[in-house]
Amino acid sequence: TFLFLDSYDERYHKPIVLSNLDKKKFITNVSAIGAFEKQRAETLSYLAQNGIEVDVWGNGWEKMINGHHYLKIKNKFLYGKNYTKAIVGSKINLNFLRKINRDTITSRSIEIPACGGFMLSERTRTQTEIFNEGVEADFFDDKDELLEKIKYYLENEKQRKDIAYNGYKKCQSSNLSMKSQLNSIIDLIN
Repeated sequence: TFLFLDSYDERYHKPIVLSNLDKKKFITNVSAIGAFEKQRAETLSYLAQNGIEVDVWGNGWEKMINGHHYLKIKNKFLYGKNYTKAIVGSKINLNFLRKINRDTITSRSIEIPACGGFMLSERTRTQTEIFNEGVEADFFDDKDELLEKIKYYLENEKQRKDIAYNGYKKCQSSNLSMKSQLNSIIDLIN
């Protein structure tokens, strides 16, 4: 039995330069991409109550529109290049895992670093085995640690950018692309 991890698509998940129009739409300090989940909503509300502005992309957030002025609810699913633009445009990309699925990793766990984005994700053993904590990505266990790390990384731009770059390089040098994963499957079959 072999386990193949989530991967990134080299055609879409890569660093890009944003146009001036894209900058107006996607530049932000903190973003979260993903469908509504109660625990995600509670964590994002906590951040907003503590002065952190977050752009929230994904479906199912309509009940939270106008809920707090620091939560910029887009309530829109992102596809293709717009997904990449949102990652590239955000200084900090929050990565929440789906609790109902008991996720320990998600496709965004690989796609965010592959785009050259800084990822701040829920801490799991699976993710920390792939990305060195504080070197190629960073992680949190609870909303207090998340808040503390957001404040820290917004103040420490060079370290944040270095971590994002290291995460990108890790994706490039590891077997994390879809092409690499498919080649591994073919090799296994042969």
